[in-house]
Amino acid sequence: MRHTATALVFLLAACSSGEPSSAAEDSSLAGVFLNAMFDEMRGPPSSDALAKRVAFAQGGVRFQRPEPLRVRVERDPYPSWSLERGDFELELHTPDSEITVADYLGFLVDAIASDDAEAEGPLEGRTVHWCGQEVTGVLYRFEFLGDARIYEGFDLPPTRIGPRFLVFNDIRKKTDWSETAQATFAALDASITCDGGKIPVRDSAD
Repeated sequence: MRHTATALVFLLAACSSGEPSSAAEDSSLAGVFLNAMFDEMRGPPSSDALAKRVAFAQGGVRFQRPEPLRVRVERDPYPSWSLERGDFELELHTPDSEITVADYLGFLVDAIASDDAEAEGPLEGRTVHWCGQEVTGVLYRFEFLGDARIYEGFDLPPTRIGPRFLVFNDIRKKTDWSETAQATFAALDASITCDGGKIPVRDSAD
């Protein structure tokens, strides 16, 4: 299964992360494999389902997210969270070293982009006003395992421990972003707040 294979390779290559709304979800290869398989069988969530919002609060970052997204957490090599459904994923990274989202995406694209097609990027992404600062996203388009993918990352204000950034990634549709991706961006854009305190690492996603 194409999307299942994609999920497995992402876990190894991109250090993705996360957990569900009340308890840590299985982030093993088997768990990722099964989640990807179930998503492919169920298809994308409906517009009504995506309109239902629940709170996400981790790493000093809070926002509303669509209820159908699963949340997983990863603690190695640093705390990060992954909100995902189907082909779409939103990651919150909290590295303990000085790295920007442009650095991260550059390393990622070099590692996983197909050698058969030239990657587009870094390109200028959307400009947003989040957590008291205006920031313009860093955008890449490239092929991975036969799929045309799109990545867009945004730096957030750092904490006392280190930097933070968000990464949206999706399989490109005719309109670039899927309905799940667009609903997630809209919910986050309308509600995101950040604090600058010490980053807590909890077993709960909310």
